[in-house]
Amino acid sequence: MKKLPGLSVIAMSLVLILASGCKKENPTFLPVLTTHEVSSIIYNSATSGGSITTDGGSTIVAHGVCWSSTANPTIANNKTSDGGGIGSFTSSMTGLSPETTYFVRAYATNSDGTSYGSAYQFTTSKAPAEITTALIPAGTFTMGSPESEESRFPNETQHVVTLSAFRMSKYEITNAQYAAFLNAKSIGRDGLYAAGAYPSQTLIYENSSYGLHYSGSQWVPVAGYETSPVTYVTWYGAAEFAAYVGGCLPTEAQWEYACRAGTTTPFSTGTSLTNLQANYDGSGIKPVGSYAANAYGLYDMHGNVWEWCADWYGTYPISAQTNPTGAATGSFRVIRGGSWYYFAEICRSALRNYAGPDGSGSTVGFRVVFVP
Repeated sequence: MKKLPGLSVIAMSLVLILASGCKKENPTFLPVLTTHEVSSIIYNSATSGGSITTDGGSTIVAHGVCWSSTANPTIANNKTSDGGGIGSFTSSMTGLSPETTYFVRAYATNSDGTSYGSAYQFTTSKAPAEITTALIPAGTFTMGSPESEESRFPNETQHVVTLSAFRMSKYEITNAQYAAFLNAKSIGRDGLYAAGAYPSQTLIYENSSYGLHYSGSQWVPVAGYETSPVTYVTWYGAAEFAAYVGGCLPTEAQWEYACRAGTTTPFSTGTSLTNLQANYDGSGIKPVGSYAANAYGLYDMHGNVWEWCADWYGTYPISAQTNPTGAATGSFRVIRGGSWYYFAEICRSALRNYAGPDGSGSTVGFRVVFVP
């Protein structure tokens, strides 16, 4: 008969078994977080972020979002680095490709590792037609006109302005370019952009003669006017497009500096302007670039269409200014440059005009600037 082990041996074995079953080496405690929904989606960028509710017991050293064109992206893919700590954060994804579907999720890293929020899927929009720009160098100029200038108005008080360098679109924004923006954002016939900065403001009105009209579910340029400047666009519509392409509307100072292109005469062409140099005096709208460029490589700064500027209209200062942005408030926005409808003197470099930001018409368009 086989001898059974003693009680002390059995008890010791039981203790070892229990200890082995409960043992856990190097426990990990990761952050807990959620991913924000994706917003501000355009052709090359989008915004997301996250909210971290628990740090897992150790300091969060990095957080942000990561994204990829495949599901469940990790920090080994594209990512932002938006600091550390708990709480909510916003992240900007840049360098995206047009018309591409992406997946994004928030991440947070502490000493134990990285955890992720749930994933969101989004698709970038179609890129607008290429916007060709010219580099406008930094410099100082005298803004406004001398009292001796013919056809001068009292609101053109001269003052010295210094500007940093910027890039400006060589041409006024065209019907084709603006249609691409409207269609990418699924803006309907009413011209309202619910997801934009001005959701209750009309961006553009239909024009079946030489502008844009709404056909089916798309905005379409009138045949033969694809490269004509977009018109019947409000200041809000110009500002929304500028933001869409990553730029802004020019300040009034930037506009005049770029128009003058180093000159001090009434026009960049000298003391006079002819109908071989610009489109004015009832000639009808023309495709952009129909006339020679100025010394900075910009087309149609005189005539063709008025151009919206970023500024509220207000009284000029007398003292020297650096990168001025105009009046702090107002009722009207500045428009510059004259148009195909008006006489040559209305196309002068210094001439100022204004309109309500919700206004539009057959003679008003815009161009955009990009600041480094």
